[in-house]
Amino acid sequence: MKKILIICLIMLTAILEVSAQYQVSVLNATKDAVSMRCVGYGKKATIASMDAELSAIKTLLFVGTQKTQHSMPLVQEDKAVVENKYKKFFDAFYSKEYQNFVESSIIVTPYGKNALKQKCITLDVCIRVNQLRTYLENNGIIRKFGL
Repeated sequence: MKKILIICLIMLTAILEVSAQYQVSVLNATKDAVSMRCVGYGKKATIASMDAELSAIKTLLFVGTQKTQHSMPLVQEDKAVVENKYKKFFDAFYSKEYQNFVESSIIVTPYGKNALKQKCITLDVCIRVNQLRTYLENNGIIRKFGL
């Protein structure tokens, strides 16, 4: 009986897609920009910093920031569908282009191991939301506002 339950559990986890959880909390938001405290993980400090900045970007793109002017995600479609549909765009965007929209990235907690022995860094990241929205509109990822 235990083996059957374990097999069923494994099959269910393989079938169900778990959405990404970003460790992000909003610090400040204006109509033009959002500041967030983000945790990034990686084997090196630069990789962890990129992960934290991408967490901020992906939060704005696919989740939105609660109790701010940007509570609705910029991309209204499902994350996996959009990233697959515009694969070439998102590959380039996630590798380097996203940095054009990062206004500032300030280290809060230096790179090191956390309580769970994971290598991570905590950053305060400020993203220029309006410029990001315009960029996505110009590249056909989202519809222009009001259309």
